[in-house]
Amino acid sequence: MAKQTSLENLADNLDEIFKDFIHSSFEKRQEALQAGAEAYIAILESTAPRDTGEYAQSFRVKTKYKDRRYVGNIKTVSGGGKDSIPLSNILEYDKEGKHFGFMRQTFDNNESTIFNAIKNKLNN
Repeated sequence: MAKQTSLENLADNLDEIFKDFIHSSFEKRQEALQAGAEAYIAILESTAPRDTGEYAQSFRVKTKYKDRRYVGNIKTVSGGGKDSIPLSNILEYDKEGKHFGFMRQTFDNNESTIFNAIKNKLNN
């Protein structure tokens, strides 16, 4: 038999139901976010500027925080001395370079594809 609740407790009971749903769908959300990140990486790899090809092959997903995915590139170049600079920073933020904003523009131009990957994973 269904548990009855008074209108006074309705908001608290709904909060509890939503919390249960959020916790029960945690793994599915993580899988969906990963699918979106992987779709983004596939697009980045296929459209990345190429010299040696190392940059295109160096995109990675960070999964340090739940419900978040950070896509970056691990390819670095020498900054002189012991310092090395992420190549993605140079390409992304050099306003005079021909690849200025590459990662952001790639995301913006392919947002629907990335979100469809997320939605498809959630629907399966």
